Amino acid sequence: MIYDKEPIEVLWDLVKPLSGEIEVYKRAMDEDEDSIPDSYILLRSDMTDTPKLFGDGRTLIRSSDCDIILVTKGVNANSNDLHNINKTKVDAVLDLAGINYASYDLGYDDKSKSTQHTWNVTITYQK
Repeated sequence: MIYDKEPIEVLWDLVKPLSGEIEVYKRAMDEDEDSIPDSYILLRSDMTDTPKLFGDGRTLIRSSDCDIILVTKGVNANSNDLHNINKTKVDAVLDLAGINYASYDLGYDDKSKSTQHTWNVTITYQK
């Protein structure tokens, strides 16, 4: 599918159904350390942004490599903990939307004391 809006907005539309249950941030989580939610989604677009289709010497269609990152405080080693429950919810909205993605379990990050999971999505769009 070729979208007619910026990739970050496409990502927002994909996870918007979860925004009442899981905090969603575009590009950066800007909370102070005492206000960080127990679990949140971070949307990052344009990790790479490459030309896909040319017309008259200019790029008409672009392809943006994007990430949907789920971050949850703690180790989250059990299938019924908050991280894995939210991971299942993100899987469901992406599957319902018919989006192709690669899914990566990044595991526990000792520095941030959180567990992370990423879905990599390619958004094709008109600039």
